[in-house]
Amino acid sequence: MTKISHNRVLITDSDRLAIDNVLTSGWIAEGKVVKDLEGDFVNCLGGGKACAVSSGTAALFLALRGLGIGRGDHVAVPSYSCAALLNAIYMLDAEPLVVDVRLDDFTINVENLLTDYGHIRACIAVHCFGASADVSALCERGILTVEDCCQSLGGPQGLIGDVAVFSFYATKIITGGQGGLLWDETGGVAESARDFREYDGRKSYFPRFNFQMTDISAALIRSQLRRIDQILKRRREIRHAYIDVLPNGLTVQSGLDDPNILPYRFVIRTASETQRNSLLHHLKARGVSTIIPIEGFELLHRYLKLDPKQFPNSESLAKTALSLPLYPDLLDTEINRVVESLKSFT
Repeated sequence: MTKISHNRVLITDSDRLAIDNVLTSGWIAEGKVVKDLEGDFVNCLGGGKACAVSSGTAALFLALRGLGIGRGDHVAVPSYSCAALLNAIYMLDAEPLVVDVRLDDFTINVENLLTDYGHIRACIAVHCFGASADVSALCERGILTVEDCCQSLGGPQGLIGDVAVFSFYATKIITGGQGGLLWDETGGVAESARDFREYDGRKSYFPRFNFQMTDISAALIRSQLRRIDQILKRRREIRHAYIDVLPNGLTVQSGLDDPNILPYRFVIRTASETQRNSLLHHLKARGVSTIIPIEGFELLHRYLKLDPKQFPNSESLAKTALSLPLYPDLLDTEINRVVESLKSFT
């Protein structure tokens, strides 16, 4: 029995042609294709300016820097997220304020953030697995907001906060192997990022870093971006196929019902850690690979040695969440095997 991978990249003939065109052009470093990718995002997001960089982490760092975040500023982040958020904040000598998430859609609990914490300069609002964080509530309170769209693309996210960041890592919605991008409506943050990214041959000096994307990566990203509507449609079809057969007692992450939202993961919540592990082994025995999206040790409050009792929802998700295969390269026969495996779980 062939194993169904949890994630698999779909590389088409058009993708290969796009890369080959760069390789034969004689220019493979940052150049025209990177600029064209930035233009693609400006068109998709209805204006503003974009800056493509080497990774999503670089985009987070440059977004916060462009908003003026620096030494001693407090930046709120959801605990149920990746360490890249902490890394970007610490690179600026700022201070992270870790906040618990909501149990239904896994996004930062803005209500708790606004009532339980003191002065907050900024927040990284992660649209977790595609579900939208409550960015409007943050902006209404005057909190500088970075919309982390590294797990969302092609939907309504990214347009409300002060700046949006995207990731093109190998397992993301579209990929260049690595890569990131930031966008803002006024263009000030993107221009600040571009000034930092262009580190060499400058008339004025301050410490900059090589955060450049290559034209090779940009070509692959642009090629995949052209079929984002197909990607959205296929991911939503697979998600609905799974939901239709979800056994009693299992729930799925909320916040992804809007047909315009592209689901990045299909994450099931079980009643207990024991049931989660049972489901994991049940699927594995049928050749279906799964992952625990965020392990307990990866929770940001654990990295910072904060009291786990203050983050009950994040702790619960680390024990009960399981992610199933959800990507456009899934064959119909593979989808059917996942469906039948879900139906047979008791």
